[in-house]
Formats: sequence, structure tokens, C-alpha cells
Amino acid sequence: MKRLLLLCVCCGLIPFAAIGGAFPAAAQIAEPAGFTGTWKGTLRVTPCNLTLRDPTRCGAVNDITFTIVQDGSDVSGHYTCAIGNAICRNGNDAKSGKITSGRASGKNIRFSVLVPSDVSNCNYTGYSPSSGQMRGGYSCYQGGGLIEQGMFQVTRLGG
Repeated sequence: MKRLLLLCVCCGLIPFAAIGGAFPAAAQIAEPAGFTGTWKGTLRVTPCNLTLRDPTRCGAVNDITFTIVQDGSDVSGHYTCAIGNAICRNGNDAKSGKITSGRASGKNIRFSVLVPSDVSNCNYTGYSPSSGQMRGGYSCYQGGGLIEQGMFQVTRLGG
């Protein structure tokens, strides 16, 4: 009887150990910080210095959305701006743009946003500190000169 009990226990534990042993290994696989998705958050104009073309934008916060498509290391998509505590650039005319020249590597991303309404180009450089989060800095140029710079922080919708 003891041998039968021992045999049952051993047989029962072997499959359990085999199944249980597979789960921790799968949980340790790290996923890359893929950037595809819709990201919503804010940008903040800072610092407020002499290079800021529109002084009323000093400290401005705008609600922004990036719709990003990542294909390998290439990044493209669309950008929108909405009123936060201030209107968007160019008298609230610079509300949308196209994401171009983007590259992603691991948790890092950089891309340009071409805004046709004011013929500006904004360069964004960011990173993903955790899944579904992205933050970084940006600089906008128009006619060859710096018109605005600041920081952004966004969260991917759906995680």
C-alpha cells in the first residue's frame, strides 16, 4: 500500500512540476517596448526664453495625441493637438500633422511631425520607461529657426 501511495504521489508530482516549471520561464520573457497604437497626453512649453517666438505660449500645456505605426524600426503616423490651458500654436491653427522620419530602437523613439498649417517641423525624442508610457522632449522649427521647445508625456490607450 505504501508503495502504491508513493507511486501515485511521484506520478502526480512529475506532471505538475513539468507544467509548473514552464510558467515561470514564460513569464520572464521581456517584450520590446513596441510603439504602435494611439497615445494621449500633454506637452508643456518650457523653457520660456528669448527663442520662444510667441511669448504667450510660455508654460502652455496642450492635450496631444500620437497615432503611431511601427514597422520594424520605422515609425510613421499622425499627430493632433487640442486646447489644454492654452490654444495650440499659430492661433490654434497648428492642430494636426504627419509623423515622418521616425525610428524606434528598444525603448527609445524619435520622429518628426510636419505641421502643414504653419509650415513647421517638430522633432520629438522620447523613451518608454514602462509598458504603455512614453515621455521626452520636442523642438519645433519654422523657417529655419527654433520657435518652441518643451516636454511631452503620453499614455497608450488600451495599455
